[in-house]
Amino acid sequence: MRMDQRKFRAIIIGGGPVGLAIANGLDRAGLDFVVLERHPTIISESGAGIMLWPHTVRVFDQLGLVEACEGRYIPLYDKATMRLDGAPIRASDIFKFLSENHGYPCMNFPRTLLVQTLLDGLTANKTKIRTGVSIKNIEMTNEGVRVHLHDGTIEEGSIAIGADGVHSQTRAIMQRLARERGNDIAKEEEPIVSNYQIMYGRAKVVPNVDIGTFFETHGTYMSSQISADKKRMHFGIYRKLPNPTTSLKKEYNDAEVAEFVEAFSNVMVMPRLSFAELYKNCEWTKLVNQPEGLLKNWYYGRIVLAGDSCAMMTAAAGMGVNNGIQSGVALVNKLQELLSENTNPDTKAFEAAFEEYQNVRHKESAHICGLAARMIRINTWDSYMSWFVGDVVFPRIFSDETLIANAGNQIVRGMHKFNFIGADLKSGKIPWTNP
Repeated sequence: MRMDQRKFRAIIIGGGPVGLAIANGLDRAGLDFVVLERHPTIISESGAGIMLWPHTVRVFDQLGLVEACEGRYIPLYDKATMRLDGAPIRASDIFKFLSENHGYPCMNFPRTLLVQTLLDGLTANKTKIRTGVSIKNIEMTNEGVRVHLHDGTIEEGSIAIGADGVHSQTRAIMQRLARERGNDIAKEEEPIVSNYQIMYGRAKVVPNVDIGTFFETHGTYMSSQISADKKRMHFGIYRKLPNPTTSLKKEYNDAEVAEFVEAFSNVMVMPRLSFAELYKNCEWTKLVNQPEGLLKNWYYGRIVLAGDSCAMMTAAAGMGVNNGIQSGVALVNKLQELLSENTNPDTKAFEAAFEEYQNVRHKESAHICGLAARMIRINTWDSYMSWFVGDVVFPRIFSDETLIANAGNQIVRGMHKFNFIGADLKSGKIPWTNP
C-alpha cells in the first residue's frame, strides 16, 4: 500500500503478547497499525506459561479484557518452596498478598490463551494482522519506513516497532542501518549471554496434584516451577549451563533433551509428583537457552524496540512479558502524546519521543532484569552466598508479607498504564503512584 504521509501508521513486527498489547493500545488511541507475524498463525504452542502481575492486569482492565481473562488462567493462592528431594523450605500466601496490596490478582496464563485474550481486544481490527510473513529488510527515509517481506510484499508506515523477541530481526536490521550511516550502536552493547537453560511445557493433570499452589524447587544448579488447575499443568525446569554462551539460536537434539530429562528424573516438582512422572504426562515440551541482557540503544531513526528484543531475562521471576508490555504501554503513551500535538512528526520528533521512552524504560528494565538475575541464582543455589541469603537469611529476617510489600513498592505500584484511557480502576493497600 502507499503511505499517506499525513497519517500515522505503525508497523509492529512480532505478533506475540507484547506486539499485540501495543496493537491494542494504538487501537484505543485511534492510531493506525499493522502487525506482522512470521508464524503461520498467531496462536501456536510456544512459550512458557506466562504470569501476569497486578500492574499488567490493571492494563488489561483499561483495555476491557479482564472479563475475557476469566476461565483462561490458572488461579493461584499460595506458593510452596521445596528442595529438589521434596523437603519443604517454606510456604507463603504471596498471591493473596499481591492481590490485597494492589487490587488485582496475578493471572497465570497458558501462552495460547493469553494471546487469544489480546486478540479478542482487536476484534474489529483482525484484518490488520498478517501472519506467515517474515521481514527481509527495512528502508528508512525522512518520511517513513518501508518494510520488505520475504513474500515480496512491502508494508509502508511512519515507524517500525520491533516486538519480535530475543532473536529480533528488527534489532539486527536497526543496528546494521545505524552502522551503514556511520553510527555503530551495536559496538556499544554488552554481549547477550545465556547462563541457564529451561525446559518448559504443558502436561495433563495427574491424580493427587495440588491445585492452586505455585510450587518452586531450589537446589544446586537446578530449579523448577509448576502450577496446575483441574485441566492442565504448566511448568519450567531450569538448569545452569556448564559454560555461558552467546549463541542465541541453540537447537537441542533428541540426545541432549534425553540427558536433560534424565538429570531431573529424581527431582520432586510437587510433594507427590516427580519430574519423571510429570514428563510421562507431557503434551508438549521445549528445551531452550535463557538469554540475559539489556541493550543500551532501543531505537535508531524511525525504528524502535520493545520487549525481549531489547531486555532479556530468565523466566524465574515471571517478569519478562510484564516488562515487555510495560514498555509497550510507555511507548504508546509517548506516541499518543506526540501525535496529539503534531499529526505529521518528522524523524527528529520521533527520535525525541523514543529517547524519552528509552530513558524511562531502560532504568526500570535494569532493575527488573537485575531482580530476575538474582532470583534464578538464588533458586539454583548458584553460589554459597545465593543459597545463604535467599533460603536462610531472608526468610528469617523478613516475613513473606513484608517481602511482597517491598516488591510491590519497587516493581508494581509505579508501573505504567495508558494515560489516555479513562477507566474505573481498582486499588489495594498500596496505592498506585499513577491512579
